[in-house]
Amino acid sequence: MINESVIRDGMFSYNFMEEKRGMVFSIDLMLALIIITALLGVSADAMDIMGWKIQDYSYTNSLERITMGAADMLIKNPGAPENWEELGDFNGITPGLADVDPVTMKVRPNTLSVRKINCLKENYHVLMKERVLPSYCNSSLSIYPVDQSLEPITMGNISISSSMDVMVVNRSVLCNFFNTSTMVFIDAMKYNSSLLEQKYEGYECQHHDLKGKSDHLTVDYRNNKPGWTCYHFRITQDMLNSTDFYIMTDPVQIKDSSAVWLINCPENITEDVHFFPNTPVMVNDRISDFIGKKSTAVLWLHVFSCGNPEMTFNTYLAGFPKGTPIERVKVQYLNPQPCYFVFKVGV
Repeated sequence: MINESVIRDGMFSYNFMEEKRGMVFSIDLMLALIIITALLGVSADAMDIMGWKIQDYSYTNSLERITMGAADMLIKNPGAPENWEELGDFNGITPGLADVDPVTMKVRPNTLSVRKINCLKENYHVLMKERVLPSYCNSSLSIYPVDQSLEPITMGNISISSSMDVMVVNRSVLCNFFNTSTMVFIDAMKYNSSLLEQKYEGYECQHHDLKGKSDHLTVDYRNNKPGWTCYHFRITQDMLNSTDFYIMTDPVQIKDSSAVWLINCPENITEDVHFFPNTPVMVNDRISDFIGKKSTAVLWLHVFSCGNPEMTFNTYLAGFPKGTPIERVKVQYLNPQPCYFVFKVGV
């Protein structure tokens, strides 16, 4: 006969083992659920972070495209119409800063027009909003000359804060800061004339002797023979009223002590020659005497030199904006200056 105490002990041990097994299962399940919950939480955070990163990347990429596109639009295009800066009425126009060659009528690569720049500066927000940039974008534009003696041009206003997204484009460009013009360029060794020469083919120097032969024999540096270099240029009353014209040389101090220049016109052939004083010479009064009351005239610049290749010099008849200080009347300002184009766009 089985002892009842043994049976009770056995039943107790069995029940205890079953309860223990159940407790272990419950703990494992709880741990699994905790791990799964943690993983889901981490995955949700990761997905959330990834979503924000994708959104942020898309937003940044969009702002970058807007900024790069606007910078290209300003630098590479002259605007529509090309003379928009002269119109005064900006309805229907699209601004651009690219300079256009007046002879070929082609855009000069990476070269900006100071007239267009000044017009954009005076009307920056009107011309930029919804023409170059979306209305929700703020921007600023600065053009810094490499030559630090020139003042930078700045326009627009953008206050950069820690909460503001800003994209910056920095490009190298050329810009004629003084809006100068070269009427005649005499390259002593290459015999180059101004671009205006092409528009007046057929003109020739009117200095002749009694037999009809030219007494302005051409200088010959190859054979060391003295002579003249003569070029014509077109001038108008409007140009004379808005521009100071100078005779300039490169180098400024020339070695040729026999070198002289004169300006005249076919209707008034004078021999009033002048030595080069090793400094720019304003010639507005002389030009005015020859143009008189006419609205436009064709004049001539004549330059005599000794023909010695070691004493060559280049000569310019150049125009600077009226009232330009004499210290800024320099040959290097006749050519576009290298500059940094710094364009900032933020939202």
